[in-house]
Amino acid sequence: MTAPRHTLALPFVQALALALVLAAALTLPAPSAAAQERREVPDFAVFGEAGPARLAQVEDFVDTFKTVWSDQDAAALAALHTADTEWINAYARMFRGRDALETFLRDRLFPEFNPAVSVEETLNMRTISIRFIGEDAAVVHMYTDGHRGASRNAGEDARRTHLHLVLADTPEGWRIAHTAIMDAR
Repeated sequence: MTAPRHTLALPFVQALALALVLAAALTLPAPSAAAQERREVPDFAVFGEAGPARLAQVEDFVDTFKTVWSDQDAAALAALHTADTEWINAYARMFRGRDALETFLRDRLFPEFNPAVSVEETLNMRTISIRFIGEDAAVVHMYTDGHRGASRNAGEDARRTHLHLVLADTPEGWRIAHTAIMDAR
């Protein structure tokens, strides 16, 4: 008894599909070496389903975040977070909870930060992307160039820092549920 024709053809079709995918991938332009370095930033993009009103809400929230960061206002910055927020900075300091974060910002971080550098960082902050996830979450990816420490790259004056904010749409409005801050050191 012979196998049905479609059964015999299936491995061939799968191999052909894989070959086509690989061939297509090989024809895509490879990112330049510069693009793989930390200085080349893609154009701003919005991902996911969001109407103009929701996008405007998140953009307004980001503007508020920038203002309180610039002002080094620990209480106002903590208030932008959920009660159970998680926050990790570039030194891998991790905090869980709005109150613990506020204490760290007020007692340790901001007293060590030059206020002029916080203003500079805010003026240089750019949003790379906003990614809406479902009806009640969004991820904001921002970066800034500033003089809070030396750049990793020789010949570069400013150090680039990336911020990833995971936002939750709460009854109080958008709040940060998780923050990850990273840079090259």
